[in-house]
Amino acid sequence: MSKINTTTKIALVLTGSIFIVLALYIIAIYICTLHEPEFPVWFTYAGLVLGLIAGGIGLSICIIGVIWGFVGIFANNARLFDRITCIACTLLFLFLLCISFSVGGGGGEKSRRISCSSNLKQISLALKQYAEDFAGYYPPSNGATGLEVLRKNDYLTDYTAFACPSTATARGKDKQPLTEEIVDYVYFGGLNTKSDPELPLVCDKANNHQHFVNVLFVGGTTKGIEGNPWTANIKK
Repeated sequence: MSKINTTTKIALVLTGSIFIVLALYIIAIYICTLHEPEFPVWFTYAGLVLGLIAGGIGLSICIIGVIWGFVGIFANNARLFDRITCIACTLLFLFLLCISFSVGGGGGEKSRRISCSSNLKQISLALKQYAEDFAGYYPPSNGATGLEVLRKNDYLTDYTAFACPSTATARGKDKQPLTEEIVDYVYFGGLNTKSDPELPLVCDKANNHQHFVNVLFVGGTTKGIEGNPWTANIKK
């Protein structure tokens, strides 16, 4: 390594760093996909925070790497080995930058889908607590009326949990009753904890996302379903 100039050494360090950051980003994405009931809501938020941090650091390293790579390529004292190394590092960073910008347009929506799934997890916990107090039965009424039972009885009072992050729906405030105008989810009333675990209990309204829906099932799991119409993929 003593024969490699300082510019090339820094380029190699940046290259090693980007792989560590990529590993952290992959871990963050994996955490965000854990939808089983045993994983608490904060777990998903932790994955989101880790992903945002890793993504920001990774993007910064890529930009610095491209600039530094060009410095190494055109340095007056650079040998052929140094130039080739800097070219390889620069190409890697340019490739990663292209990938970042190509998926960047959909990245925000993906994050909102994950946040939306977190909402359903909160609703799921509230419904579970309600069922424990009412002999295993969930609120009987459909739609916002059924979810209002949770809010009114202090099982879930956070209005944000009833509004999908992908919509511009106004959040409720000041103990405002839940109505269809401020609720972005469809609740299926009349079920209980002994109902078919694969039946949908709560899901996105049709226009929350484009060709996608998050669904909470009676069994307590949440699942993101792609397709148009997505309803064909949900067990009735």
